[in-house]
Amino acid sequence: MSLRNVLCLVFTLLSSGLATLSAPAQNPVTDTPPVGAVAGVVAQQPTPSATPPGGQAPPSLPVADQRTKRALDELPTTRIGITPGRILRLPLREAILMALRNNQDIEVERANVQIAQQNARGAYGSYDPILQAAVQFQSSTSPTAQTFIGAEGGAFKRKQLQFTPTLVQSLPTGGNYSITFTNGRETNNAGSAGLSPQYFSTLDFRFTQPLFRNFRSSVNERQVKVSRKQLTISDAQFRQRVLTTIAAVQSAYWDLVFAIRNLNIQRDAVELADISLAVTRRQVEVGTSAPINVVENESELENRKNAAITALQQITTAENQLKQLILGDPQADEWQAAIEPTDDVDFTPVELDVQQALGSAIRNRPELEQIRLQQELNDIERLFAENQRKPQVDVFTALTLSGLAGTSRLEPIPGAPVLINPRFIGSYGTALNNLFSFDFPTYTVGANISFTFRNRTANAVVGRTLATGRQLKAQERNLQQSIQVEVRNGLQAVASARQRVEATRAARIAAETQLRGEQQRYAAGLSTTFLILDRQNRLSIARGNEIQALTDYNKAVAQLQRTLGTSLTANGIEIAQPDQNP
Repeated sequence: MSLRNVLCLVFTLLSSGLATLSAPAQNPVTDTPPVGAVAGVVAQQPTPSATPPGGQAPPSLPVADQRTKRALDELPTTRIGITPGRILRLPLREAILMALRNNQDIEVERANVQIAQQNARGAYGSYDPILQAAVQFQSSTSPTAQTFIGAEGGAFKRKQLQFTPTLVQSLPTGGNYSITFTNGRETNNAGSAGLSPQYFSTLDFRFTQPLFRNFRSSVNERQVKVSRKQLTISDAQFRQRVLTTIAAVQSAYWDLVFAIRNLNIQRDAVELADISLAVTRRQVEVGTSAPINVVENESELENRKNAAITALQQITTAENQLKQLILGDPQADEWQAAIEPTDDVDFTPVELDVQQALGSAIRNRPELEQIRLQQELNDIERLFAENQRKPQVDVFTALTLSGLAGTSRLEPIPGAPVLINPRFIGSYGTALNNLFSFDFPTYTVGANISFTFRNRTANAVVGRTLATGRQLKAQERNLQQSIQVEVRNGLQAVASARQRVEATRAARIAAETQLRGEQQRYAAGLSTTFLILDRQNRLSIARGNEIQALTDYNKAVAQLQRTLGTSLTANGIEIAQPDQNP
């Protein structure tokens, strides 16, 4: 039964009872106002001062309506920091999305993912090719006493310009290569110099590859693997924060819904108490009730007004808690608006098997994923340390090609053998032709071997990683057990909340029935004002308990979703996976 129907029944029953009790005492209209026939309460006669200038008196209002209006008007409606009339209509899903966009804790975790992503990208940078180049010009004048050099004036003059680009790169296999291209031009004043200017070029290719230690397990490769795992861990931590935030938003949202509905219940209780006070005052006037009952009604009215004021404060507290979760800017305009939730607490039974729920939690909980990733990180460290216990055998090979050309300074002598091979007479292009003809190669093949006796550093790292692995396994088992406890408690909380909803709903229906019965007894003169007020209080408490039970049920469902790791799918939210590519 709605409150309006309850009020109408109160009016009808009390008015009929008062009319019966006051019928023998017929007083003139000027002394005692008649009992209102429609509303069941007394209608005040207009006073001369209340007559408008037109001479026609305004329609009189029932005393109960006047009292109710005054009592409700005395209750505060404005709240600190809220602009009157400014409303923010907010569905639950929109509140969750606002929190995911604006919540500072979410922003911190999002930044951590971005940092880890950049770290992973930076780790791949160790495999980036590096191009280096050196340019050098040198001019020298040196004294010489050797006549065969043929330097004029005993001074050997030499000018050299050299350009050397180099390309180096480390490889995921643990090896590396380098390509060096040397180009030079030289002039000198030595008479014995066959070519001046002289161009020389060399192309040097070197490759080194570990066979045991550092083979596919170098420091660079270890850092790449670690950074990728850390990125995945950051993503799991982000999803864990998202699940926690969603549950917090749901809880705050339902708390606000309850606070708003509880205020309505308390205001309804004030209205009922005010009506009872008006009726009791009339009973005292007609002599059918003791004056002490007026004091009792007034005390009850003030108590209910106090409860309504407290309920208004609870709205502010719940609203600020929700705003703190969904608003990222403390200066946002939404802080000045009153939130009006558009989703109401509902009662949708949730049926889950324990084993099914445990399986879902084991699959979806980010905490378990994090500890598994920690184990994989530890395995990376262990494998690297085991690799470092191996002897170091690095094979290397090198290939160097050379080219030469220039302008001959020696005059050919007829009939004499040629002093300089004609293939070297020419410009820089001739030197390159000689270089890439592969006629002047130099090959080098070798190996570097290194062995560390005892190798206590690597052995200690292996021992530490093995101990860490056992520790992480124990932590995983402990976490699985804790999750199992959370799942079982969550299922029980949902079941208990569902039972509370059913129980409080039955209690509210019973309280309504009891109030109607007490009103009938009161109308027949078999009850008292105290019992009527008591039944009204019991009904208000029952209504509040029912709303609280519904709120707790929805909060328990939200917490169960977090426990099972299904908050994202339950609310239709998808998180994009971070890019693992460099």
